[in-house]
Amino acid sequence: MRKSLFILIIVFTVPFFAGAKKLDSLKYTNYKELLLDWDNDIFLHYDYYYTQGAHIIFLNPALRKNPANHILFQLKNADYYYGLGIIQEIYTPKDINDTLLNLVDRPYSGTLFLRSFIVSVLPEKKLRFTNQLDLGILGPLSGAEDAQRIIHDWLDLGFPNGWDFQIKNRPYLNYNFLVEKGLISIPGIFDFTGNTQVRLGNIHDDLLLGATIRIGRINSLFKGYNLGNKSYTENRDFQIFAFANTSAVAVAYNATLMGGIIPPENNLFFKFNDIEHFIGELTAGVEITWKFAGLRAQETWKTAEFHGGENHGWGTVSLFFRF
Repeated sequence: MRKSLFILIIVFTVPFFAGAKKLDSLKYTNYKELLLDWDNDIFLHYDYYYTQGAHIIFLNPALRKNPANHILFQLKNADYYYGLGIIQEIYTPKDINDTLLNLVDRPYSGTLFLRSFIVSVLPEKKLRFTNQLDLGILGPLSGAEDAQRIIHDWLDLGFPNGWDFQIKNRPYLNYNFLVEKGLISIPGIFDFTGNTQVRLGNIHDDLLLGATIRIGRINSLFKGYNLGNKSYTENRDFQIFAFANTSAVAVAYNATLMGGIIPPENNLFFKFNDIEHFIGELTAGVEITWKFAGLRAQETWKTAEFHGGENHGWGTVSLFFRF
C-alpha cells in the first residue's frame, strides 16, 4: 500500500512540475498557491475525538493535465483552479489512557489520502463549484499512530495507549461536491454566502447545508482562491477580516466511527443506529493577507457524533502563499 501511495503521488504530481506556459492563455494560468493547514484540539485544551490533522494543498494550472480531472465536474467558461493535496487525519477516544478496548467510545482511527480537485468559478454570478476525489487508506498504514507519537513527544503529553485497537486497513475512496453561492454583499466590507456539500464514498456519506459571513476589509470570494487572483485588478493587496460559518450535517455513514461499509470479521465498532445522524457545526476565525501570503486562525465546534458522545472542538492554523 505504501508503494501504491507513492505511485499515486508521482502520477498526480508530475503535471505540477510541467511548464504552465504551454496551456491556453486563460485567466487561471497565472494562479499558483500552496496551502498548509494544521488542525489540533490542543488549541481548545482537548485531546480526543478528531484530535489532529495536516493538509498540504497545491494549486497549479499544470494540474489541468491530471488524469483524475476526467471524472470531476467543472462549469463551462469559468475561472478554473486545479489542485492536489495530501491529507492526514487522526481520531482517538476520550479516555486515551485506557489500555483496554472501550466499545462505547470513539475508536482509534487514522486516514491518509490524496485529494485531486477542480474549483470552477463564475464571478459575475457569485457561484463556485468545488469537486474533489479522495484516494488513500484508512487504518495503520495511514501513519496516524506515529504522527501522534511525534506530536505528543514534542509537547510532552504522553502517548495514548489504545492504538492496538485501531480500525484496520481499508481503501479510502470518496467523491465530494461543494457549491458556494454569494447571497448578500457590501463590496469590500461584508458578504454572506450559502454553501452545500455532498460527500459520497466508502468513508464519508453525508450532506451539509451551511452559510458563511465575512466582515472587514475583503476581496470578492469569487475572484481568487485563498488569495486574490491577480487577473482581477480590483483585488486589494491587504485583507483583514473576521468570519463565521454555521452548518447542519445529515450523516448516513462515517467509517472513522463505524469501521467501513464492508467490515472485517468480529467488527467491534459503532453500528448505524449508534451514531448521530444530524450534527451541527460552527466555525469562526480571523484572516489576514498581504500581497502573496496569508494567515488564518480558526476554531471549530461540532455536536456529538455518536450516542453517549460529547460536543467537541479543535483549532486550525493555516498559511498560504501565491506564486
